[in-house]
Amino acid sequence: MIKFYLLLIGLPLFFCYQAKAQEPEVKEVREIIEYASPSVEGQGRSRGIIVAYERLPQFAIDSNSDDARVGNGNGQVRRNNKFEVRAFAPILNKPQTKLIFGFNYEFEEFNFENINPATYSLYNNLEDKNLKSIGAQLAYLHSIDEEKFYLVRVKGELNGDYTRDNISIGDYLKTTVDVAYGWKKSPYFAWGIGAQFGYTFGRRRVYPGVLYNRTFNDKWGVESIFPANARVRYNVSEKTLLYAGYRLEGASYNLFVNEPPLSQFGKVELRRTDVKGLVRVEQEIHDFLWFAVEGGFRQYYRNRVYEDIGSTNELIDNDLAGAGYIRVELYAVPPRKLLEKSRNR
Repeated sequence: MIKFYLLLIGLPLFFCYQAKAQEPEVKEVREIIEYASPSVEGQGRSRGIIVAYERLPQFAIDSNSDDARVGNGNGQVRRNNKFEVRAFAPILNKPQTKLIFGFNYEFEEFNFENINPATYSLYNNLEDKNLKSIGAQLAYLHSIDEEKFYLVRVKGELNGDYTRDNISIGDYLKTTVDVAYGWKKSPYFAWGIGAQFGYTFGRRRVYPGVLYNRTFNDKWGVESIFPANARVRYNVSEKTLLYAGYRLEGASYNLFVNEPPLSQFGKVELRRTDVKGLVRVEQEIHDFLWFAVEGGFRQYYRNRVYEDIGSTNELIDNDLAGAGYIRVELYAVPPRKLLEKSRNR
């Protein structure tokens, strides 16, 4: 739902106003129709390209397995780094219908120390194999009229420990489908209901969501897709935005392990769900370029390894201590002149 959230609050980049011309006797009168969308006044401008880096400092890990061949282990995660690049572009951009293509590349790495036993297979495999995600998506948004809209998004990702030499689509492919139907009650209030068939809580299931975007005045607003995330927004100025809230993050990685004793299973699946409490500031650097800093506390809700891809047989239950985190982003937005031009068309 988190990636879905980025789309729901980001789509105003591709929204334009449709003008209908009339020709009275004296002068031309143009009626501007604003079709429904999930965005509301006061939200930040949508993002076309995003580059982000996130880091967690040292935290403890304790792993337990009922399989005697695997055994138990513990240690310290010295650092957990994550790098992301995302890009979005419209393929179809009509007043009522939008088709948006997205691409993402993510890279996550773990470094361990003080491992006990020193040969614990899971830690050694994660140390040697970085976790990657390469994905593409299509989002279809249709505005039925000035009040109602719906969205369908299909996404495919290759998630796992592959390298350039051993990428196999069948071994690493994960697919997600999102659907939503909403109502734009005013320029300051939009809400909707939807569902995701994906990996928010690690295992692929159907997860419901309620969209609630509302601006109360020129300073305060709320942006949320409950229960996946919720943020309170404070507009310091047109160029500075502050946020506070939480979000859930989930992932599923396919791992081809080569360190015994896990190597006897050939391939396993790591599923995780995290909860983040966060504060965030977004600042304009230039008309089309913004910078964001986010920090908070990351608590692992669930982190488990299963003995095969798609299996329900739990092999290792990881208990990870909570830790603070820091995230920085640099992203491009549409220039104001472009937005003003689209409004006046």
